Amino acid sequence: MSELEKNVILIVDNDPDNIDVLSGILEGKYKIKVSLTGERALKIAEALPHPDLILLDVMMPNMDGFEVCRSLKNNPNTKHIPVIFVSGMAEARDEKEGFDVGAADYITRPIKPEVVQVRVRTQLQLRSAQRESERLLKENAEMLDDTLVGSMRVISDLLSWANPAAFLRAARFRAFMEKIVEDLKIKGGWQLNLAATLSQIGLVAFPAEEMRNYSIGQGVSIKFLNLFKRHSEIGGRALDQVPRMNTVARIIEKQFDPLPVQGKYPEEINKRGIYLLGRQILKMLIDFDHKLLGKNSSIALKEMTKDEQYDPILIATLKTIISKMEWVPCALSIRQLTPGMVLDEHVVFPKDTGKQAKGTVLTQEKIEQLAMAFDDEGHYRLFRVKVPFKVDKNGNLPSMKHLHETVPEGIRPESAPAAKRPIDLLVVEPLIVNLSALTKEDDPESKTVASRLREAVSGTGVEEVVERIQQMVGMYDFPEALMLIHELAATVKVRLV
Repeated sequence: MSELEKNVILIVDNDPDNIDVLSGILEGKYKIKVSLTGERALKIAEALPHPDLILLDVMMPNMDGFEVCRSLKNNPNTKHIPVIFVSGMAEARDEKEGFDVGAADYITRPIKPEVVQVRVRTQLQLRSAQRESERLLKENAEMLDDTLVGSMRVISDLLSWANPAAFLRAARFRAFMEKIVEDLKIKGGWQLNLAATLSQIGLVAFPAEEMRNYSIGQGVSIKFLNLFKRHSEIGGRALDQVPRMNTVARIIEKQFDPLPVQGKYPEEINKRGIYLLGRQILKMLIDFDHKLLGKNSSIALKEMTKDEQYDPILIATLKTIISKMEWVPCALSIRQLTPGMVLDEHVVFPKDTGKQAKGTVLTQEKIEQLAMAFDDEGHYRLFRVKVPFKVDKNGNLPSMKHLHETVPEGIRPESAPAAKRPIDLLVVEPLIVNLSALTKEDDPESKTVASRLREAVSGTGVEEVVERIQQMVGMYDFPEALMLIHELAATVKVRLV
């Protein structure tokens, strides 16, 4: 075993002769550290890397061994380190007190080398087994969490078949929740993300047309109003049957309930329980989404800021996230696709009759191509897409009604193509030179990119040129060049996806 791999043993004794005896027995097999005082021993134990084992004398001035051991066990950074008392105090009550303060073993003097070696080896083996057990438990917990999250996402995707509008709403909640968890560094955030993802699962039996009407501000008919109000209870009770989903289920079930009054919970986010935090965030997102049916997001946020039931920290975080919101991924049927959405998967047509690449901006013509290609299975085939939730120049999100009824700014159906603008070589050429410089000339692949970049400027339409350059540089994975592509697009007033 190398010096770096050896277990570290800290010997604590105010008598240097006793330290020499113990280190003489153990040296060679272990890396030895020593301390003549309890105070110094505590500092050594807390420093990284921590000792693997401590041999501790009982009778020491100022701070005896029992006090040292008690301090070690009360410190979360050192409580895991096994302690063996080595003492001339051989009374039963002394050993009992040693074990009471947290010692793993007790050796009485005069010491026998073989006894010390066996006791030390045993404690190190036990500590090693404990570490391995902790590692496996952590791995299994992470694996279970990943498996559970994956399974629940599949259940969520089933909602997109039965009720696309409800699924789209849940996808929006999930996008906000994931960003809030990330920005606030919330521990156990996977449960909050699942709560947002599955928050609308109780609407699986709710008529899709009714949900669409609600999404565009037309409300829910009296016939189905009670079912709509009970969807949180239905979803929560269903998920409560799934192991390890109790907290998520309770958050979903109580998503419409009034929030606790401010001051009834800790100010620090991570000191609040996941259940309370989940209810606070999900209720905020639901109420915010509902306000968007009749108001823009800036007005909705302003109203919520004045309402004391919403936590100011969460409202401020939501406001920051909205300012950066771009796209929400989801799975939709053909009839739910609208121009301006972007394919988030590579789609190959049946019998290899055609394809549409991931990243394709859907126009009306491309949607019709998908509809014709998947005519036989179009009523159930779902397409992974990204839905635009890009804020406008005033920082407002589009409403659900806007998404259903209008084409996002800058995207035109193929039936009404924009007139091509001739490219200005005086503007583009310097940028092309810079792009070429970014592709290292001593790299064969980079030379290919550079030559193709120059060829690209020969196009007759600026949109076509920019798109071709963007696709090519993206394909060869040149991040710095992609930044210049966006500079080029801004220069010639072309909107990139």
